[in-house]
Amino acid sequence: MLTGVTTAAPLIWFAAAAQRLNLSTVGLLQYLAPSCTLLLGTLVYGEPFTRIDAFAFAAIWTALALYSGDALGLAWRTRAAEKP
Repeated sequence: MLTGVTTAAPLIWFAAAAQRLNLSTVGLLQYLAPSCTLLLGTLVYGEPFTRIDAFAFAAIWTALALYSGDALGLAWRTRAAEKP
């Protein structure tokens, strides 16, 4: 009976937190879990990490960095334009 609560509680907490955050922030945070799993697999369990894997990982995080940088720049420009 506690298995249902153990499974449902984190999902309920995530849903409550996601409502308080910007959608772009939630999307960015969704990349952390697979990245942590990748690091765990390669560093702790010795899973192979090929050159192709490294390229894909770098491409994804480069795109996220560009997206985040653009979003921050837009926020700064909007905030600067609102100041009298």
